[in-house]
Amino acid sequence: MSNTLSVFAPILNQPGLWSAQKGTLRCTALRLRDGSLCLYNPVLGIGDVTRDSLTALGNVTFLLAPNHYHHKGLAEYVEVFPDAKLVCSEQACSRLKKQTSLSFERLQLLEPLLPDGCKTVEPDGLKTGEVWLTLETSEGLVWTVCDTFKGPCGKTGSIGTHIEILGTFPTYGIKDKGVYATWVEAKLAAKPPMMVVPCHGSLVRSDDLASDIKSLLDA
Repeated sequence: MSNTLSVFAPILNQPGLWSAQKGTLRCTALRLRDGSLCLYNPVLGIGDVTRDSLTALGNVTFLLAPNHYHHKGLAEYVEVFPDAKLVCSEQACSRLKKQTSLSFERLQLLEPLLPDGCKTVEPDGLKTGEVWLTLETSEGLVWTVCDTFKGPCGKTGSIGTHIEILGTFPTYGIKDKGVYATWVEAKLAAKPPMMVVPCHGSLVRSDDLASDIKSLLDA
């Protein structure tokens, strides 16, 4: 596996979203309202090629730690982008500070700059302070998630059709299975996603995502 991230490449038919990978780990870039970028899940190993691809897209102004486990790349990104603000959920903040010795802002600082149709979402029933980004697009709803779901393993930039559960997530991520399942089912009932952009594995795109996610919850 390469020690550095790939270049940031557009996510298929999703304006304002780009993805870079190192092995099966993904960092997602989101275009903010002012034209700058937010990096969701900064992955350790940002080389010159990766940095150049970001420079071509815009100025990085926010680094979003998506839960209290995903922090290994943060110090590196703070050095590369010293003016970027670190943000995380309130639940994840205490552990992230202990693990990194860095300072974090609340999500409320980022939210006014999110593009139209984009929201930060904090799932109920978890113990890791996970944050999702949901984005309404012309093709449907996109979920950008951390450890709650994963895609199949594949080449960088590949798109799978079957969603999976990260093996460690039920043990280390879930506090109350019933609360979490009820919360996800409510989201699916309101409007199911047409694509999931996970931190682990391939992108997942399918007309059957809602039923597949429901099956995972039932299992």
